[in-house]
Amino acid sequence: MHLLQDCCLAARLARRELRAGLRGFGVFLACLALGVGAVAGVGSLAASHGAALARDAAALLGGDLEATLAQRPASPEELAALTALGRVSHLVSMQTMTRSVAGPGKRALATLRAVDDAYPLYGSVALDPPLPLADVLAVREGLPGAAAAPELLARLGAGVGDVIKVADASYVIRAKLGREPDAATGLSTLGPHLLVLDATLEKAGLAGPGSLTRHFYRIKLPPGADAKADAARLKRDFPEAGWRIRDASAAQPGLARFMDRLTAATGLVALAALLLGGIGVSQAAAGYLAGRTAAIAVLKCVGASRRVAWLTYFLVIAALAGCGILAGLALGAAVPPLAGPLLSRFLPTALPPGPFPAALGLAGLCGALTTLAFSLPHLAMAAGVPPLLLFRGYAVPTLPRPSLAARLPGFACMAALAALAVAASPSRRLGLWFVVAVLGAALVFRLFAALAVLLARLPGRRHGPVGLALRALSRPGNQVGPVLAALGLGLTTLCAMTLVEANFRQAATEDIPRAAPAFFFVDIQPGQTAEFLAVTRAIAGVTRVETSPMIRGRITRIKDVPAEAVDVDEDVRWAVQGDRGLTYAARLPRGSRIVAGAWWPDAYAGPPLVSVEEGVAKGLGLGVGDTVTVNVLGRDITATVASLRRVNWLSLGINYVFVFSPGSLDGLPMTSLATAYVDDAAPGDPGEAVFAAVTDRFPNITAIGVGDALADVMAIAEKVARAVTVAAGATLAVGMMVLVQTMAAGMRRRRYEAVLCKVCGASRRQVLVMLLAENAFLGVLAGFTALGLGAVLAFAFVTAFLELPFRFFPGPAVATVGLAAALTLALGLAGVARALAEKALPLLRNE
Repeated sequence: MHLLQDCCLAARLARRELRAGLRGFGVFLACLALGVGAVAGVGSLAASHGAALARDAAALLGGDLEATLAQRPASPEELAALTALGRVSHLVSMQTMTRSVAGPGKRALATLRAVDDAYPLYGSVALDPPLPLADVLAVREGLPGAAAAPELLARLGAGVGDVIKVADASYVIRAKLGREPDAATGLSTLGPHLLVLDATLEKAGLAGPGSLTRHFYRIKLPPGADAKADAARLKRDFPEAGWRIRDASAAQPGLARFMDRLTAATGLVALAALLLGGIGVSQAAAGYLAGRTAAIAVLKCVGASRRVAWLTYFLVIAALAGCGILAGLALGAAVPPLAGPLLSRFLPTALPPGPFPAALGLAGLCGALTTLAFSLPHLAMAAGVPPLLLFRGYAVPTLPRPSLAARLPGFACMAALAALAVAASPSRRLGLWFVVAVLGAALVFRLFAALAVLLARLPGRRHGPVGLALRALSRPGNQVGPVLAALGLGLTTLCAMTLVEANFRQAATEDIPRAAPAFFFVDIQPGQTAEFLAVTRAIAGVTRVETSPMIRGRITRIKDVPAEAVDVDEDVRWAVQGDRGLTYAARLPRGSRIVAGAWWPDAYAGPPLVSVEEGVAKGLGLGVGDTVTVNVLGRDITATVASLRRVNWLSLGINYVFVFSPGSLDGLPMTSLATAYVDDAAPGDPGEAVFAAVTDRFPNITAIGVGDALADVMAIAEKVARAVTVAAGATLAVGMMVLVQTMAAGMRRRRYEAVLCKVCGASRRQVLVMLLAENAFLGVLAGFTALGLGAVLAFAFVTAFLELPFRFFPGPAVATVGLAAALTLALGLAGVARALAEKALPLLRNE
């Protein structure tokens, strides 16, 4: 009964407090709205993409079921089993070189997609001009037709009606290729798309045994069919087929992984914005409750209990937090409809606008936990205001620290928020590292603030305004800690992101190309290897040519357990989700070193052995002595792990995850992969010369320029970097507002100190220098602290997640420190101007 009465009384008092106005809560609302909006926006975008994949799953996969085979078509028995399930469409995909007939010398890498008459089973292909696909690809006057992506035509200098060459075959371009319902959108393929009929591959000389082709069999099931059950039956009936069976729920795994990485990167920055907003909530709550201490003391004097005082201001803060959270949810809900048109250029499906209740609910819960975690400690302090405070003068009160029991609810909310951050992150590993980084940053900021105060308190003669500014840092109620936390976290995020991007660009544009070959050459047939080496090595400026046999296979068993039943680490799940390049070698490949086990002897001729890259081996749970089974063209090969290798992938030389012992792959139609290194300082253009010589002499061989591959990687990285930059910008905006709130909280004391200095004879100039020196010191300290933390976090991310060497770039350092000092000085100027304008009499009348 008493509790109900106290709640009713607290609700009436809270309503009166809210009627008095929201002055001082602008930053509170803005910080919470931006933080919640960032989390809701990222979550809504991920949910929108997931909904789009679910809605268009069959069209994106190309059918209700898909069976993929590497380097061979389905056998008659396999094809009969697929046909018995429903209507089947066959698609063959490969990378190949195209040449322009009209413009000699113009060549371009393309992704060739050869389709049958049943394609597409779902959706439609957009063509320009809008003709039926069958008419575009039909053979007329002895020439088959093709539809080409505009990017491919631009590289070849060709247009609709022109003839291009693909290996030994000629095709007439009859239409420009628009959107394909099942295309991988360029995120996992090299070269723009070229669509042709599968019946023309034989004439082009691209369908021979061992060719680096992938055969996709899409099945349109009858209504009511169980796709998962059919997939399981195919795997059971053909255990040695070596095919990968997927249903529509697994459509576009490459695009899904890309969106997961994008969501993880932006999501972590959004969580940083929310936590930084929590500091703003803390400062706003502290400033508001400090201004209401007299009112709380009055309530205590007229008989209000501690519970009534706590409930009153809890309801005020909860009502305001509700407004901020609702505004943030509205902001986040608007992200999919606003971002959808921008993302439509590289996504294969339109994003639904939402709203998405689960994502918004998660963001709202994050906002509520943030509010509770950062405001409950101040509420506990405010509830402990003694009535005697009314008779102690008008100085800024120092509230008693709450007991450990009173602070436990805040700690519990903080722990729940950390657990939610880990659970909500697409990558649990990244989420856990985020929480650890936040806790570490908070500890570092606290230590630096304590160190600054300690140094300011050291005895010594420090004269003038600068000395006064340093001594002011050690005064009771100083704002060193809050300022460092407010500005430092945002600058740490920005600095870390900038250093990560700079290191990635350095590796992609300078480090990797410097050590990398000029070209990869794939699909070299066994009878072409000797002539290929003779042609390439005869070109002036070619310094080295390396070849390696290759065939593709799929992991089917790990330690005699089916691969799909093994708990594989998510970072290497790609290794068991598709087919891998396999090779054999008598000697350890260049760029590798043994970290466990031993390499086989030079004349080894025993049972199959394999050397596995150490990172993949760890993710698969493989060690020396374990067995792994791969299926190659329907043949199972079980090998014992003889060694684990550490591979320098940055060299971009020929290397493989799995390297088998000689004799392990005998009897299989192997092709060769080659790399050509050139001296850029040699006369002429040796790179162009070797490219032209190989593609002219061997039309079936595909040449992949390293520069083109890196350009595709950088294009994807640009999209991620742009999204992260937007999220980090929101974080910095929250940090600026928190800084405004933090400085505003100390403005009353600053005005009081400025008046005292003027009464004691200080000039306006001296007071100005003193206050600005204090702000500048805090800004530089925050900047250098953020610089150190950002560098450490960037080092950890670059070396552990990107697996690149880390390099410190001084540009971001100067920009970070300069930005910190400029922000604190600019915001401090406004406060100093107000402090200098204060009259002495009103503040000193009560002293």
